[in-house]
Amino acid sequence: MKATLLLPSLLTLLLFASNASGDDSYKVIFETTDCSGNTGFASVGADEIYKINNGDCSDPNNPARKLKQLLIKDGSGSYMAYSLTQDEAKSVMLDVKDYMKSKKGVLDRADAVIIKH
Repeated sequence: MKATLLLPSLLTLLLFASNASGDDSYKVIFETTDCSGNTGFASVGADEIYKINNGDCSDPNNPARKLKQLLIKDGSGSYMAYSLTQDEAKSVMLDVKDYMKSKKGVLDRADAVIIKH
């Protein structure tokens, strides 16, 4: 009797523990820079990134270069835009590429199991 109650209890506990951990997708962390030169940091899920466009203004620290815009899917059909320097945009792209290579490496190993909820 105890064994039949133990298994459902453990499964329920595991379910709540996995949901309590929240969104555990890989996050890309980057420095933002706006047209006035104000800076900050942001983090987004690597799978949420849509693309990087040319920005509307010049980099305040290097006026010969334009800022870039990182577009993030917001789930409602719209996008959130972050302004980045060109160097930071390249860093974000490299970070995402490294993440995708790692993810592919896991998929290439036959004994790996990926569970996404």
